[in-house]
Amino acid sequence: MKRFIVSLMVVAGALLSACTESQEYFQSAGLAGTYDLALVGRLLFVTSADNDELRVLSLTDDADARRFVRAPNPLETLSIPVLQRPQALTRDVRYVDRAEDEDADPDDEVTGSYVYARSSGSTEISVVGAAPERLDELRRLDTRQLSAHLPDPAARSSGPVTTFAALALPAAEGQQEGGSTLYYATQEVSGARLWQVRLPGPEQLTADTPLSAEPLDVALPSNVAVTSLLVMPQPGLLAVSTRSPAGSTTPGKSYLVNLVTKELRELNFGAQVLQLATHGRVVYKDAQNNEQTLRAGQRIFGVLDASSCVGLSQCTGVLAVETDSGTVAQDVTGYPMLPLSAGAGLPMGLSLSTNTKLGIQTGEPADRVNPEDPSTTIRRDTVVELLGIVPLSNGQVLFFDAARLTPFNVAASWDTANGQTVNTATATTLRVNAQGVSQGETGDIYFEGTYGVTRDQTFVLTYEGVLPVVPQAREGEGSPFVVSSAIGPEPDRETLVQPGDIIVLLPGSTGQACSEDLRVASVQSTAETGTFVLVPSGPVPAACAGYTSFEVRAGGSRPLVLSNASGTFLERLGLRDDYSRTGSYFFHPPGYQGQTEATQVYLRVDRLPEEELNRGDYYLVSTESHYFPYVITVDTVNVTDFAYYRLPGPVVHARVGEEDYAYIVYPSADGILQVDLTDIDAGVANSRGLYPYQ
Repeated sequence: MKRFIVSLMVVAGALLSACTESQEYFQSAGLAGTYDLALVGRLLFVTSADNDELRVLSLTDDADARRFVRAPNPLETLSIPVLQRPQALTRDVRYVDRAEDEDADPDDEVTGSYVYARSSGSTEISVVGAAPERLDELRRLDTRQLSAHLPDPAARSSGPVTTFAALALPAAEGQQEGGSTLYYATQEVSGARLWQVRLPGPEQLTADTPLSAEPLDVALPSNVAVTSLLVMPQPGLLAVSTRSPAGSTTPGKSYLVNLVTKELRELNFGAQVLQLATHGRVVYKDAQNNEQTLRAGQRIFGVLDASSCVGLSQCTGVLAVETDSGTVAQDVTGYPMLPLSAGAGLPMGLSLSTNTKLGIQTGEPADRVNPEDPSTTIRRDTVVELLGIVPLSNGQVLFFDAARLTPFNVAASWDTANGQTVNTATATTLRVNAQGVSQGETGDIYFEGTYGVTRDQTFVLTYEGVLPVVPQAREGEGSPFVVSSAIGPEPDRETLVQPGDIIVLLPGSTGQACSEDLRVASVQSTAETGTFVLVPSGPVPAACAGYTSFEVRAGGSRPLVLSNASGTFLERLGLRDDYSRTGSYFFHPPGYQGQTEATQVYLRVDRLPEEELNRGDYYLVSTESHYFPYVITVDTVNVTDFAYYRLPGPVVHARVGEEDYAYIVYPSADGILQVDLTDIDAGVANSRGLYPYQ
């Protein structure tokens, strides 16, 4: 959905900010260049690229006591020197089950021993020990040297690293920390290549430990770069996304790679993907309140690259595919999901987390069957089984239901009779006089729409409104009334000006209109293509004979001019005339049956009391989608410390004790924003529940 009504949200945001107690923030570590972050246990690693280092935030149970880890000199914040300009981080992960760890949930994601850092255009990768007692660069890998052992010089790597991912290995017997398999992609003259290098645990890794990279020998297309790698929970599987160069007619694709057979299986996202993500085991309830289970890694989520199809809606947002088939995953309605997005903002990152608390908003619908009374519905629980968090380029942060593959709607309409959601679009029609004073609601205009298709829009029906024709200047008394562009819109292509319409004489670009109107008796085409002569029903009034300008207003049996909020002409209407337009679904509402399109707006003039209307009076029809995604923004106006938290970057979720937080890097602020997920308000500028670290 590309546009939402925001005026109400702005007012609500101003009220919220005005009622929020002023806060003082101070948590400075001298960050400079916060482009990425990675969470390992209770330690949050963040880039400080301008200083060629990483900093580490310790997530203590007491939120007020959270601080950046101190250096050996406690007056200083710990700095981990790494390669120049670190701009991307990854951690090694693996998935465990109860057979391996009796305290683990089935298929839990756990982190390993390392954090890896890379820089754009570099052949180096920094290996950082992630344990609290280490927190140091243990090794700096040069990918050219890692491949130097290959006998064929053409098979060795010389190009920069474009992305990486890592698989954590269990600790060997008698050791505290496990090793890691690092996967990375390089961009060679011959094209993109994939590599792997096995690292022992930090206890064995020294500057002299022999390491070498092995090519994965996966046949990628020759004209692509690898944008993302994802280690899958299923052993021996790696997901890969690629991107074609600018101007290419063939967009990059995504694949599931079998590391044993080297087989590539396409993941049909339908667009290039910038980031891949997956999930652990998830148990959730469907719309009928039946329990469903997602295996770990059953779905792969992709952040779509809007540039791969010129920003079309199907290439914007987050989409999920089934790992086994590569097809687009089905949402809770049983049909292929739509990309999840919010307005014009482009995704800057993606986090998926299981069993995460997210505050419920007042407007969220009751759209699940109540197991205690199947004739009624209930709202979601505070705990979201699989939560998606997406920072957007317009400063918003989007939250969505990644198990049911649907947005959280926080603007549902409620049926006051039984407390259930009204799954329909509505409209409010006001009659307004020419001076802009509302005369109240009216039933003169009938409306129909479709929930999930109808947008928040405004339509104006002006009585005896000006028709969008271009009058040619009259040379003087006796000159004909000539207009161009007098043909109506597709598909009818009828003559826009019709007998009965009104010619209003004007003295020029300024001045009072003639007090007497002329009526159009007939419309005659001329030899000049696209121009028409309007023949009036009577003579020009003597008092206005010298008027050189005129305008044409709707009259006769169709005196209403329909336009949108920006004034663009749509149609002219009379009693019992109608206007309709179809549209595609921007989300799948309950009861969706797989339709591609449906009625977006249908307007019909049921009553036209011309005796009560004066020229310029109008009907204002405001259609209401009863949909608004769960998005928040940061109050950058009323809280000084948030002034630069405008452009977010990647995000991670962290559970600290019983509380859930999102941590988002902001390159625009050289800082990290902590978001308390149970203390935020959708649709407004937030200050409560947020805390900056810089």
